[in-house]
Amino acid sequence: MWSDPYYLKRDGGEDVAVLLVDTQGMFDHETTVGLTAAIFGLSTLLSSYQIYNVDKRIQEDNLQQLALFTEYGRMAFENEEKAAATKDAPGERVEGETGGAAVPQQPFQKIEFLVRDWQNFETEDEQDLDSMEREMAEYLEHVTAERSATDLKETREQINSCFEEISCFMMTHPGFAVIKNKYEGDVSKIESLFMGLLDRYCQRVFSTETSAGGAPPRLQPKTVRGRELSAVELGTYIKSYALMFEKIGANFPKAETMLEATSKANNANAITVSTETYTELMNEIAGPHVHDYHQAEELMTRHREASKRALSAFVDMANFGSRKAIDDAREKVLLKISKDFEVFRSLNDGRNPLLGLETYLLPLLVAFLSFVLRWLADFTCSSWSQTCRASSELLSHIYMVVFFFLAIVASTKAKQISDLFDRLRAAMNLFMDRKEKRE
Repeated sequence: MWSDPYYLKRDGGEDVAVLLVDTQGMFDHETTVGLTAAIFGLSTLLSSYQIYNVDKRIQEDNLQQLALFTEYGRMAFENEEKAAATKDAPGERVEGETGGAAVPQQPFQKIEFLVRDWQNFETEDEQDLDSMEREMAEYLEHVTAERSATDLKETREQINSCFEEISCFMMTHPGFAVIKNKYEGDVSKIESLFMGLLDRYCQRVFSTETSAGGAPPRLQPKTVRGRELSAVELGTYIKSYALMFEKIGANFPKAETMLEATSKANNANAITVSTETYTELMNEIAGPHVHDYHQAEELMTRHREASKRALSAFVDMANFGSRKAIDDAREKVLLKISKDFEVFRSLNDGRNPLLGLETYLLPLLVAFLSFVLRWLADFTCSSWSQTCRASSELLSHIYMVVFFFLAIVASTKAKQISDLFDRLRAAMNLFMDRKEKRE
């Protein structure tokens, strides 16, 4: 930040202080993407007139970076708005605070692309700066025009939704004498066209008076919620925003490089495809529409085969980005396969023909033993014996009670009884298959 503010006069004679702030170099080899986003977002929050310096032309990645980083500033701005809304009850705001003007929908005021080393002016007359400015406006209109591609369209919509005004200005190369190591700042060695554009640009940026056509001044005081800030208020906002980025910055979405974003999406797709491969293969063996029961050993063998094919599909796709990210994605695949296998094993166990037979076998066994014992009692005991007759009647009552109990169950659970006989047949077939394999 420049050590002293510049004071300019507004139309009404009021003084306005201009603070010049230069952000540190970004997009270098030392500044992380997250720090770049924080710097850009913070400077956007504090500026009424932000200048985005780009080289030679406005490229698509410049727009994408602007859209991403201003989104961080917008999120911080909305967090501050929510905090203010919770502090101020409805109706407590000071009357006339917004000056009767509607609060703009865009959270930020002005962004201007300053294109350095521009080489494509069509105007041959170096003194015709007005024509050059018209070319600048046409170029900006072309760059920011709506595109049919979804990603390009969303980038432009994001920028337009964040700024009240978007403009651009182009500067030619200052001359090769300036870039030499021996250059000592001699203004006479700077190209005349560059000096003319620089003079026009300074007048353009620092204009605080309404133009002859009635257009508002380009340089406006910083406003928040539609109200111009005083120096004291700006200082409070600077502290508040800086503290917000420091304390709750971790709640913002992580700023990712194109490589990280692409790798993340690629790994996510690999996880989806590989787990779907496993599910499709296992559905054919033990899915919800399968009726056959498989032995535990056979099911485990099929599970291993399906897992192997699923991991092979994962390896074929997950071949982009860091090794750690790929390994983490592979662990997610293995975890999903393990959980799915438990589901398939439960489904297969439910088809076990021997499952639930003990519910019917125990009463039948009791009835059978009662019948045999009664027959033995009748065959061996004398019919004149009171003890023999009582024992025979008791055993008879037992198997008759069991018989009527099973009859009642059969009448109320016909479907279960039918399934029982199906299981018995399946159990016999399973027993015979095992016997044939042993032989």
